[in-house]
Amino acid sequence: MNNEQQIHQVEITIEEAKKHINKMNALIRLSRNKDYKEIFLDGFFGQHAVQQVLLKADPGQQSAELQANIIREIDAIGTLRMHLRSIVTLGRQHEDALAEHEQTKEELHQEDAA
Repeated sequence: MNNEQQIHQVEITIEEAKKHINKMNALIRLSRNKDYKEIFLDGFFGQHAVQQVLLKADPGQQSAELQANIIREIDAIGTLRMHLRSIVTLGRQHEDALAEHEQTKEELHQEDAA
């Protein structure tokens, strides 16, 4: 791979890192929103999750169909929560790597100029 191709590849990597960082920052801004906190953090991930767990043990909710529905609800809560956490985790990882990628790009430009 020649220097120009390496620079192009690093630029693509930098752009991807910035996309992940922007997505993470958007989620962080969203999580600070009062309505988001009320509807998702307190509501969906809080009260709704507790309600589903309590329903799972409710004697009137023991049919196979109702239990399957409750388990799907609990799984959905966990899946969304993990997705949101992965956005932040990936964003942090890319944030840590971004300076290194930019340094590599600068070094490649210097080699190209020499």
